[in-house]
Amino acid sequence: MADWAIERLDRSHDRSALDCGRPPLDDFLRKLVSQYEKRNLGRTYVAVIPVTKRVVGYYTLASGSVTFENLPAEASRKLPRHPVPVALLARLAVDRSMQGRGLGAALLTDALARCLTLAEQIAIHAVAVDAIDEDAAAFYAKYGFVPLEDDPRHLYLPMATIEQAFGPRGG
Repeated sequence: MADWAIERLDRSHDRSALDCGRPPLDDFLRKLVSQYEKRNLGRTYVAVIPVTKRVVGYYTLASGSVTFENLPAEASRKLPRHPVPVALLARLAVDRSMQGRGLGAALLTDALARCLTLAEQIAIHAVAVDAIDEDAAAFYAKYGFVPLEDDPRHLYLPMATIEQAFGPRGG
């Protein structure tokens, strides 16, 4: 059984102690996330220790697009020559105390499952991520994300690949 629960961010969650080792990700959760929520710029889901509500990890989803020119050749076949809609995994972070315990994978899995559900309501061709560094890019690559043409840390995972992992939409 997991030591954490994944929930939609709310005021009951203690965000003050998160330390993932990457200050921009820590600062986002402490200082900026409320404004992103209020302005509909992103939706954040947190992994919390149920008894204390202490946040030990999180991810943020937003909508976005990838330009046709940035898609690898094999991915752009049969697509119109305009930007493709994506769900943007804007941030994903795990507290140092929880690193190496499967929480990053659990957060990513939750995010991808959520995107698969959203794809029933709005068009989403893929999930995209701008990895914060090479280690983060390697983490995403381990789960099948592939680099886009513009930057090796700008990665994406087609919804068709996510469907293969989770089963058909709605199933």
